[in-house]
Amino acid sequence: MTTFIYEAYNKEGVIKHGEYEGDDHKEVVEYLMKHDLSPILVKRLHSDSFSKNLLSFEFFNSLKPVDILFFVRNLATMIKAGLSIVESIDILIRDSEKNKMKKILQEAQAMIKNGRHISDAFEKYSNSFPSVFIGMLRAGEMSGQLDKTLDELGKFLAKEYDLRNKIKSALTYPVILLTASACVVALLLIFVLPKLTKSFAQSGVELPMVTKIFLGISDVITWSFTADFVFLVLVVYFFIYFRRTAIGKKFFFFIISRTPVASALVKKVALVRFARTFSNLINSGLGAIESLELTSSSIGNRSYSFAIDKCLMDIKNGVSLSDSFKKFPDLFPQMLISLMSVGERTGTLQNILGIFADFYEEEVDDNLKRLTSTIEPALLLLMGLLVGAIAFAIILPIYQLVGNFV
Repeated sequence: MTTFIYEAYNKEGVIKHGEYEGDDHKEVVEYLMKHDLSPILVKRLHSDSFSKNLLSFEFFNSLKPVDILFFVRNLATMIKAGLSIVESIDILIRDSEKNKMKKILQEAQAMIKNGRHISDAFEKYSNSFPSVFIGMLRAGEMSGQLDKTLDELGKFLAKEYDLRNKIKSALTYPVILLTASACVVALLLIFVLPKLTKSFAQSGVELPMVTKIFLGISDVITWSFTADFVFLVLVVYFFIYFRRTAIGKKFFFFIISRTPVASALVKKVALVRFARTFSNLINSGLGAIESLELTSSSIGNRSYSFAIDKCLMDIKNGVSLSDSFKKFPDLFPQMLISLMSVGERTGTLQNILGIFADFYEEEVDDNLKRLTSTIEPALLLLMGLLVGAIAFAIILPIYQLVGNFV
């Protein structure tokens, strides 16, 4: 799709200006003629590619889940109040503080004015909005209940945001402990050990192996602070950017899925997202197949996405939902499969999935508490061992040095 700007006059001779998203000039002219406008000028809009690239790399201007949540809630409130979609988005554009959101809403508003659906407008920005967001918008338009769908979408995004926050909060204290440990060890290796190295060398005392190891590490760190900075930047890049790539996602998923304590938590988080996303999409009016396709792309777990895609093939061939999911007992518990079977027979699948998601979210809370209660003492012990080992490496040669003079 390409953006065109046009200039045309209506039956009264009034000149109109605007933008239109289309494939070519012919489509724009046909659109204008259909709306009783005689084209004067139709021109392809050449956007500033540098600005677009710069915008795509703005870290602080990127859309966060909370931005999308507030946008959905505000849009639902205004549509309920009787405002049109165009009027509602116009208000949101004026109130938006983020340039990226403002730009997206402006382009979406232009597409809606040109006769496109709101779901089509936001589908163009699938990198910024989750697939379930676009799927539920489409379902709301098809059913004619966009305000109700936006309400449900707001509740879904709020629960997903709450789940993310629970996980982040549970990991905050362990991260602080790890950072504090790293800082203490770095201070000892950079400032304390180098000052004692000369004294050890002049004394002629045979240093213990543990002291030699830490002195070697200290020499490497203090050899070049420029190299240390480059190494630190590379480590930060690895964790922040590499994990967003396809290879990085595979690597980190491989590590986490094989960690004894974290693997069970990851599985339960995936089950909560699967049940809640699938439930909301069905409840919004989408069919089971389309709902599963959107769930697969938004669940954020490679193993579950692969399993759902396999189940989709069976369902398209006439196999029931519960029977298709039975093939993956390691991923989908028997309780979920039994509930899905009941939901299929009674026509209450979306309600049963919602109940299951709420139940498993409580399980996630319990697992997070157990995880933090396990990690915290383990990290404290690790921190004590590291600092104690360095202290031992410093005290032992000093003790030997004093013993030679006695």
